[in-house]
Amino acid sequence: MGEPAEPETLDDIAVYQLHGGVGDGAAMVFTFNDKLISVSIFPSNGSSTKDSCHLGLEDRPLQDHLVDLVSRATTCQEDDEYERLEDEVLGVILDAGRPLFPRPISSQIARAQNNQSLHHLLFPQILYFRLEAPASCASILPIKPSEANTILTIDPALDQGFEEKLEIYQDLPCYIPEEIVVTKLLVRGASTVTAAVQVQGRDMFCKSRGEPGGLFGTSEGRELECLGEMRKVFPQSDTIRIPQLLGYVHHEDTKQILGFLRQWVPGRRLSDIDITSATAEKKKKWTLQIRETIVSLHKHGLVWGDGKPSNIIIDEQDDAWLIDFGGGFTQGWVEEELADTKEGDKQALTKIAQLLSEDNRASLSY
Repeated sequence: MGEPAEPETLDDIAVYQLHGGVGDGAAMVFTFNDKLISVSIFPSNGSSTKDSCHLGLEDRPLQDHLVDLVSRATTCQEDDEYERLEDEVLGVILDAGRPLFPRPISSQIARAQNNQSLHHLLFPQILYFRLEAPASCASILPIKPSEANTILTIDPALDQGFEEKLEIYQDLPCYIPEEIVVTKLLVRGASTVTAAVQVQGRDMFCKSRGEPGGLFGTSEGRELECLGEMRKVFPQSDTIRIPQLLGYVHHEDTKQILGFLRQWVPGRRLSDIDITSATAEKKKKWTLQIRETIVSLHKHGLVWGDGKPSNIIIDEQDDAWLIDFGGGFTQGWVEEELADTKEGDKQALTKIAQLLSEDNRASLSY
């Protein structure tokens, strides 16, 4: 008998960017089976959709309707409405363009791609298309980047005037993306990669961003600087259960910092653990360890930020580590007005302790 056939692989699709104006054109950027695709949509008359606004949906050129949907989505304040508008535009694009877009990769190829360089994922080839729909039917045509509504710039080498604003520790090594092997892709955006990696045979965790302009002002930049501060105040890695900053990712030509490398902590997120199956002793231990780490951070003027169970790793020795210092908040764990504050950390700690055991509340006082 031959080997069993692999199950049918579904298309992997994620929308990353919408570009719209006031009826003068639009673009959607998304990944489709590991390729980055940009689809431009122009008004039917070449300049503005205003000339067809008076027409009903059945009589109006579809491309004008789609341009206006993208414009509405880019100014929409409601998540549900944004997703509805995005889905309607994406549905038309996929119906028309799927035959031209890359086919899904098999699970075997996907596993092989996990052992590719960070450069391949951070600076992917971009495929440009134009959607035409003068009536009710749409078609997709390949175009040159110069013909697109929006040209994507993802290589910092094009940003020759860049000046680094981040505080970088000169004693830590810098690596170019080509030297970093991705062993497990965790999160990928239009120009961002979060992954488990290997550098010179050592397992590490990497967060990186390939856009011009640098990491300053981004969540990756905040986390990089937080880890740097923690390295300064906790020089011995065994004094606090926070992953140590190990190095940086930089561009070979401009030397712009593209990301950071930190210690890889094998284990599971607390959010992935069946709390009911954990012993009372373990839950109490985790609560005390989490509290101890937060108190140590606060004593040095540092803040965890987005405190929640998914930002806690229980390692192979059943010890609790805090991760993700990119800031922000998550509803249900930290109130928005308390984001990136000590009070927010305390609020998250209280809720995490309640999750682990109602009896642990007494352990929370500072």
